[in-house]
Amino acid sequence: MNKTFLAIAVLALLTLFTSAYYSAPSDSRIGYKAPVLTLGNNNGLSPLQQHSGENILLTFWASSDANSRLDNMRYDRLSRSQGVSFTHISVNMDRSESVFDCVVAIDDLNRSSQFNATVDAQDEIIKRWRLDGGYHSFLIDASGTIVAVDPDAKSLRAIK
Repeated sequence: MNKTFLAIAVLALLTLFTSAYYSAPSDSRIGYKAPVLTLGNNNGLSPLQQHSGENILLTFWASSDANSRLDNMRYDRLSRSQGVSFTHISVNMDRSESVFDCVVAIDDLNRSSQFNATVDAQDEIIKRWRLDGGYHSFLIDASGTIVAVDPDAKSLRAIK
């Protein structure tokens, strides 16, 4: 009887301690917590951490990828329109920061929402966010869960 009670108590304690350290898995698929975003060029909070608790549209793009660049421009314009309930965060994957700066100016993008990932950080971003097949945009709700990939303007305007 004492051995059975001891075994149950040990299992209960192990369960308690492991569940205290458990965090929801992260993945770049709908329904999962958004992966960590480390850009490699800032010592403070990442853009996702800065806007924690808000609806975020996270866009990955490169100037050499016409579709992702156009999507970024559309999302940037939409985020500046009246009545939208999301924050646009744009991560550029160009290897040259000067190219990034020129494209931001030429495309008339909101500079405060545009970030350039360092070359060192790009491989990890591509891996964590599953971008090896191309660049995408992720709608992340206030709890940090991905709720849509490459959402259209109509669904973004409907966010409350």
